Amino acid sequence: MLGSSPRRLASRRGALAPPVLPPGRPPGLSPRHPVRYTPCAMDAARGPALVYLPAGVDPAAVFSGRTILDRALAVSRAAGLEPVLVLGDGASAPAAPAVGTCRPGERLPGPPGAQIVLLRADAAYVAGALCDLLASRGTARAVRDDTGRVALLRATHEQLGGVVPAELEGPAAASSSPPRPGWLGSRRILAIDYAAREVPPAVARARRAQLERELIATLDNPRDGFLDRILNRRLSRPLSRVLLGLPITPNQISVAGLLLSLGAAALIALPGILWPVLGALLLQLTAVLDCVDGEIARAKVLESEWGEWLDITSDTLIHVATFFGIAVHAWPDLGRETAWALGALFAVGGLASFAVVTRAEKTEEQWKRIDAWQSRVLATLLATLTTRDTSLIVLVAAATDLLTELLIGAAAGAQVFWVTCLALHTSLMARCRAVDAPRAAPAD
Repeated sequence: MLGSSPRRLASRRGALAPPVLPPGRPPGLSPRHPVRYTPCAMDAARGPALVYLPAGVDPAAVFSGRTILDRALAVSRAAGLEPVLVLGDGASAPAAPAVGTCRPGERLPGPPGAQIVLLRADAAYVAGALCDLLASRGTARAVRDDTGRVALLRATHEQLGGVVPAELEGPAAASSSPPRPGWLGSRRILAIDYAAREVPPAVARARRAQLERELIATLDNPRDGFLDRILNRRLSRPLSRVLLGLPITPNQISVAGLLLSLGAAALIALPGILWPVLGALLLQLTAVLDCVDGEIARAKVLESEWGEWLDITSDTLIHVATFFGIAVHAWPDLGRETAWALGALFAVGGLASFAVVTRAEKTEEQWKRIDAWQSRVLATLLATLTTRDTSLIVLVAAATDLLTELLIGAAAGAQVFWVTCLALHTSLMARCRAVDAPRAAPAD
C-alpha cells in the first residue's frame, strides 16, 4: 500500500485525460487504475456518441442509482465522447438532460473523418467498455448485449452514409463482433430489459438486482492483491449492491474509510494484543471500503478529478495514521523519541513514495515502451507493493505482538521503495527522451 492504492492505479474516478491510446492497443485493466478501468480521453477527431432510446423504453427507469438515459449520457462523457440524443419519429427530447439532439436521416454530427459511436440507452456497461471499443482494431465493430441485440457500434461517417441511422442493427450487419454476446473482453454488456413500461414492478426490481450483481462482479482489477481476491472483493460486492440504490457517493465512502482508519490507528496504539488486533480488523474494513468506493464510482459513473484527489489523499493519510499508531504502540520497547523518529521516517517515505508512484503512473505509457529490465522491475514494484495487502501484514503483526518489528522494517523499507522506484523511473524516462529525440528533430 506504499504510494497509492490499486484504486488509484485504476484511475477510479474520472476522465482525467489519460494518454490517448494508439490504434489497435486495448487499454490496460489496472486496478483500480481496472487494464484500465480508466475512462479514456478522446480528441475531437474521434467524434460524438449517438444515444438511442428504443421505443417503449422508459428513460426514467433506474439502474445503479441513475436513470438509464442519464447513465448513458454520463458514460459517453466519461469516455471522452460528446453525447447526442437520437429522437425517433414524433419523439421529443426529455426535459431533464441538457444534450444535443438529432433525428434519423439528418447529417451526422462531427467532422467527416471522425469515428462515430452508436449506443443504446437501455444497455449497461462501464465507461471503460467504450474506451476498449474505440481502441480495438478495425474500423467497424458491433458489440451485442446478453440478449443478442446490438448495444454498441463503432463506425465512420462513410460507413454510415453520412446520415444518422434509424437503429443499430442495420449498420451492424457488416461489422465485426466479439465472439460472446454480453461481453467485450472482460467487460459486461447487459440489456436493461426491465426498462419497458409494461414490465411489472416486481419483475423489474428482481431483474435490476440481478443485472447490478452481474455488473459489479466484473469490476475487479488485475492488480488486486491476494487479500482482495480472497476476501475484500467478496465483502465489497454485496455492500456495493446495497449502496447502489442509496444516495451515497464514492467520495462519502472514501471519507468514511478515512475516519474509520483514525479509529483503527487509535486502537493499534494501545498496549497489549487485543486492542491492536481490533484496530487491525478495522483497518481491514477500510480496505473493503476502498474496494466499494471504486465499484460505486464506476457502476454509477461518478468519476471526477476531485474524487481521484480525495481517493489518493485519503489512502496516503490512512497509511501514515496507521504507522503513527504503531509508533505509539512501540513506545515501551523503543522509547518515545526513537518510536516517533521511526514513525516520522515512515511518513516521509510514504509521502515520497506517493509522489514517485504518481509520477510513474502518469508516464506509464511512455516508459513501458522501453524493453529493458528496468521497466519490468518498476512495473513489478508498482503492481506488488501498492496493493491493499498491507492491512493483512498489520493484522498478523498485531496478533503476534510484532508491531515494533513491523515499524522498524516499514520505516526502512519505505525509503528503499521510493528511492528504487525513483532511480528506475528516472533512468527509463531518460531513455524515452533519447528514443524520441531523433523523431522530434526537424528534417534537413
